[in-house]
Amino acid sequence: LMDIIYMLTKLQDTDFFAKSDEIAVYLRVQSGGIMQKKLSVVCLLGFMGCGKSTVGKELASLVGAEFTDLDEYVVEREGRSIPDMFRDGEQTFRNAEMAALEDYLTEENASSIRVLALGGGTPTIPGAVELVLERTSSVYLRCNFTTIISRIGIEDPSRPLSSDATRLYASRLPLYERAFLKIDVDGKTPRQIAEEIREALLP
Repeated sequence: LMDIIYMLTKLQDTDFFAKSDEIAVYLRVQSGGIMQKKLSVVCLLGFMGCGKSTVGKELASLVGAEFTDLDEYVVEREGRSIPDMFRDGEQTFRNAEMAALEDYLTEENASSIRVLALGGGTPTIPGAVELVLERTSSVYLRCNFTTIISRIGIEDPSRPLSSDATRLYASRLPLYERAFLKIDVDGKTPRQIAEEIREALLP
C-alpha cells in the first residue's frame, strides 16, 4: 500500500489521466505481475510494419518462450498464402484468421508463457479485440505512420492492403489503443522494446 501511495504522490503535479497507463502497469506489477494462467500469452498488436514479429522473436528469446506469428499460423492451417486467400475476398482471410486466433488461445499448453504477434488487421474482426483482452496480456507497439511507410513502402505485394495504408492506419488506431500496455517504438531497437515489455509484464 505504501508503494502505491508513493507512486501517486510522485504524480501529484502531473495529469493523472495522461499517466493512467503507467499507473495501471505499476499497480499490476506491484501485485505480482500479470502473467497468471489465463494471461500467459503476451499478444503484440499494431499496424503493419511496426515490428510485431521482430520484437516478438526478441521477447520470446529473452524470456524463453515460444513465438508465433498469427499470419504464418493461418497460412500453415489453411495451406494457402495470404494473397491467395484475399483473391477469394478479404472476409475469407478474416474468417480463417479468427479461427486460427481462437484455436491458438485455447491450446492445452496455454499455461506456459507464449508470445503471439497479431496481423495488423486482426483487431478489426468482430470479437477479436475482446478475445485478446480477455485471454492475453496485450501490448500495442505504437509507431509513427511515417516510420511505417518508410518500412513497407507505398505498396507491398505481400501485404494486400498496403496500398490503402493511410485510411487503415487512422481507422485501426482506436482498436490498438485498447491494449493493456502501449509501447512507443520509434527510435528504439527491437531488443530495447522487448526488454521494456519484459520489465512491465514479467517482473
